[in-house]
Amino acid sequence: MTGQHSLRVRLHGGRAVHAARELPISGGTETACGYFIDVLADNHWLDDDAEITCRRCIRAINREANR
Repeated sequence: MTGQHSLRVRLHGGRAVHAARELPISGGTETACGYFIDVLADNHWLDDDAEITCRRCIRAINREANR
């Protein structure tokens, strides 16, 4: 379970699939591993069930689940 990081994105020029979430106050989007996503960049938004391949995102989600 990914909790609040329900979006999946492959950042422009990247290879890894990140878990992401929308930020309620700013309206921006960030990955579980801490990158702020430039919504104007040519990112590849994927289905919510796409496998997360970013190791930092996986670790962050596992830490969140163990709280």
